[in-house]
Amino acid sequence: MSVAKKIISQHLLSGKMEVGHEIGLKIDQTLTQDATGTMTYLQFEAMGIPKIKTKLSVSYVDHNTLQSGFENADDHKFLQTIAAKYGIIFSPAGNGICHQIHLERFGIPKMTLIGSDSHSPTCGGIGMLAFGTGGLDVLCHHSRTTFSYNHA
Repeated sequence: MSVAKKIISQHLLSGKMEVGHEIGLKIDQTLTQDATGTMTYLQFEAMGIPKIKTKLSVSYVDHNTLQSGFENADDHKFLQTIAAKYGIIFSPAGNGICHQIHLERFGIPKMTLIGSDSHSPTCGGIGMLAFGTGGLDVLCHHSRTTFSYNHA
């Protein structure tokens, strides 16, 4: 089997590993960045979930770092507060770009990751099964640990 198929088989919660069938995967890690994270965490908070259910989740401030007004600074403070409240690691501005920092500091081969950054699949370079998704998809995995993916 390929590395991807091995990881899928180890994280398979529902469905069949057959072309055309939907499967449910256990998701180990999530990442968000500040351009999508604010809306993601506003929705997460509205759901009333007490704590994340993944092994690791990281909120990065790396996209909207220009501080010409109060909006970005307010978003960043909100993200920091949410991270502390829900057990999410907070990575402030200046640490680096999320997909590279995640790969270097948190990436673990054979684990699964979904991220709200389009470059989240970068972590596949070290043997993770990593998907880039929209913020709402990441939100759903903070509250449950399955991911439906119609693989080919």
